[in-house]
Amino acid sequence: MSSDYIPRLRRELLRAGATEPSRWAPAARGLRPLAAAAAVALVVLAVVLVVPWRDEQPSRPVETPPSTLQLTYRGEPSSAADSARVMRERLAAAGVRDASVSVAAGGSLTITVPAAARADVAALVGSGRIAIYDWERSVLGPRGTPAPRDADVTGDPDAGRSAATTKSVAEGRAARAADGRAVRALSAVPDGWFALGGRPALTNADIQGARPDVDPTTQEPIVALHLTADGRKAFTTLTRELARRGTANAVPGAGVEAAQHFAIVIDDRIVSVPFIDFRQTPDGLDGAAGMQIQGGLTPESARQLAALLSAGPLAADLEPEG
Repeated sequence: MSSDYIPRLRRELLRAGATEPSRWAPAARGLRPLAAAAAVALVVLAVVLVVPWRDEQPSRPVETPPSTLQLTYRGEPSSAADSARVMRERLAAAGVRDASVSVAAGGSLTITVPAAARADVAALVGSGRIAIYDWERSVLGPRGTPAPRDADVTGDPDAGRSAATTKSVAEGRAARAADGRAVRALSAVPDGWFALGGRPALTNADIQGARPDVDPTTQEPIVALHLTADGRKAFTTLTRELARRGTANAVPGAGVEAAQHFAIVIDDRIVSVPFIDFRQTPDGLDGAAGMQIQGGLTPESARQLAALLSAGPLAADLEPEG
């Protein structure tokens, strides 16, 4: 279609309108030019709307890129590359798509993720160091020795009086013990801080993998831990010791009051202190079945915790910049 097609069409329509016999009544004859012009204008407009130009392209939806978030963390330059690898594996295990981790010249890490994944990044930048302790043998009392039997982290106001304390007191107790450390249990009293001494029974080296799951009995979210060969042996040995000690301390006719516990510590936080029911498992638990973390988890936090433990710990802590 030539570029002067529409102007020529307009002129022909106007000429046709000027010579066409009138259909208007005499009284309305004076309105004819305006009405004819309006009618012609409508026809021309209709022609313009229905006749496409040759160079017109079909419309396409505009793709808006999802909003992204860039978070930068300081780390040790010597371990930056390994920290980047661990973070990439954690993000993948958590199901965070379109994530990238880059290393700057000074050793800092820039993590780029969709904006909706901010909570995932916050949960995954922890050190991810796991340690499993014989609770009764490891928790320290006021004199820096293992605390009495009532030192637990159930939140019972009458429990843990000799062990639960402030952070500064717990750090003082830990400083006087071999391999001592201060850890926190948010549900404990008065302030939730405890001192642990001695080496843990299991660490990250004993964890082969982690995945979120659901307890078949309670239907609660859990994190299932798969153990290495050494880890299976260590867990079997630990739970057997706890079961036998509970049996030895039990009062005839009583319940599980004498049951012994193990504590699962991740970074500086106690996440679970389960007990071994010596009546049902007098020889402890078989490490070949692995172990699980449960209690107070949501499907979201279980997914994040499993991802945190899936790639091993960071060689150095990451601190947010800015």
